[in-house]
Amino acid sequence: MTAHGGSVRCFGTVRRGKPYHDFSACIACAACAVACEPRAIGIVIDEGEGTLIWTLDFELCTSCGACHPVCPTKAMGLLPDVNPADEAEPPKRCVFALAECEECGAYYASRKEVAYANALLSELDHADAALARAMTKLCPECKRIRDAQAAQRRAGMRR
Repeated sequence: MTAHGGSVRCFGTVRRGKPYHDFSACIACAACAVACEPRAIGIVIDEGEGTLIWTLDFELCTSCGACHPVCPTKAMGLLPDVNPADEAEPPKRCVFALAECEECGAYYASRKEVAYANALLSELDHADAALARAMTKLCPECKRIRDAQAAQRRAGMRR
């Protein structure tokens, strides 16, 4: 991908546009921040406040559109035929509440991301989906501990 005066060559096509972010659709999963090579999208966790702060710096953005295909809710994209250089805009800043682990109290994901995962799992009709929904209430460390305990119980049954 190469940027040339507001246009960007992405996988053989030239895209122009200004990045947009739909806060109401965003679940703060950070996929866009990971995909953003120029680091125009940032994520900061404030554990003292129990929040995730999502930012988009329009000056750093190259309008490559890498954020769009990785966004599970299509909250990110480019507004076509709008040159970001035409309108100087201050960085966008959004604040998301974090979910707390039901076992240890640690913050582990945005509440919107947990709700999104539960909504997807609710569409599935089998026991594994119900178990997975219960596990969305736990941080990764508590999940690992539960998995290790379950494996230990299973190993004890085999003897």
